Amino acid sequence: MLVELKSGETLNGLLVNCDTWMNLTLREVVQTSADGDKFMRLPEIYVRGSTIKYLRVPDEIVDVVKEQQAKDQANRGGRGGMHQRGD
Repeated sequence: MLVELKSGETLNGLLVNCDTWMNLTLREVVQTSADGDKFMRLPEIYVRGSTIKYLRVPDEIVDVVKEQQAKDQANRGGRGGMHQRGD
């Protein structure tokens, strides 16, 4: 996934973790300087959510998550139906 920071730097790597404050842990990261002339390879990086300007998630991943959510919703069951309390 691509992460653009408010400083102008970009990070491109594999998302390992994301918490409720949008703090990220990325692995196999390529960090690009704000002016685009310096590149660094990092094994892992922690990004504080408040420094993030933009995230780009590949469409394939978004599609997989949507399918999984639809499957989970279908398997949840709903209110009512044939087996209610007191029957």
